[in-house]
Amino acid sequence: MPRPPLEVADIFKAHGSAWRTANKGHISLGQLKVMSAIESCRTAALGGHVEACEDCRHTQIAYNSCRNPLRERRNCPRCQGQAARNWTPRITDDR
Repeated sequence: MPRPPLEVADIFKAHGSAWRTANKGHISLGQLKVMSAIESCRTAALGGHVEACEDCRHTQIAYNSCRNPLRERRNCPRCQGQAARNWTPRITDDR
């Protein structure tokens, strides 16, 4: 799936610091951890590995994801997006 032109991580990276400062004292530690995980997901901050095609030897870096499923909410839209899409119908069907 191609990367969308704008992601939640892009917004957090551009405006998260100012938002956290403006809302200091009103944000839980859990919320701060989720924001941090989303900002660093699939970036060099979490490390990665090199993928190589055995046929043409083309290589590319694949960065690790944050894998942040905090309390079954599947917060990170980048790495937990599909899990969230699978989870939502299950919980609404149980009601």
